[in-house]
Amino acid sequence: MKSRLAAAFAALLASAAVQAADPVAVIATSGVSFDEYSSPTPVGQGQVDLSKLFFIDERIGPLGKAWYIFFDPKGPGDISATITFESAIVGVFFTKATLDGSNATHGNAGINYGTSLLIGLESQTDSFSIVGNVLTINWHAVDPGDHVRVITQVVQVPEAETYALMMAGLLAIGYAARRRRRA
Repeated sequence: MKSRLAAAFAALLASAAVQAADPVAVIATSGVSFDEYSSPTPVGQGQVDLSKLFFIDERIGPLGKAWYIFFDPKGPGDISATITFESAIVGVFFTKATLDGSNATHGNAGINYGTSLLIGLESQTDSFSIVGNVLTINWHAVDPGDHVRVITQVVQVPEAETYALMMAGLLAIGYAARRRRRA
């Protein structure tokens, strides 16, 4: 009995440490992949120059969990993709002003976001749509590429202390029941 309770408690504590799952992309554009960005090269300066759609796992801010999505090919390039997040999308920042303004509260401290005047969506032909937790993009990128910050709902995961308190309560109930059976 004790070993079962200990195993259940360990499983509960392990689940408390779960982070938001990375977004998943289905890319309709041939030759383009989807990867997490972790390079020291500044984002938004037109220096990444890769035919990849990137995401940056950012902070939880006052509006929700942030994800920075960008496409910065070496030359002009088109991309069409659907990106699925773990939870519902509550907003998208897609202009320079809103991206710069949200760096302090949502940006990843390990990323150099650069200072380009052209970040955001660059042209009148760039578009995106949202349905629930899915972002669909159709972009035509030129230097420094197309950039958005997606804000998703925060998935509430109870703290480890909550699980510990619950487990202590269950153990107390089990102990009391066992004493009654013996009596």
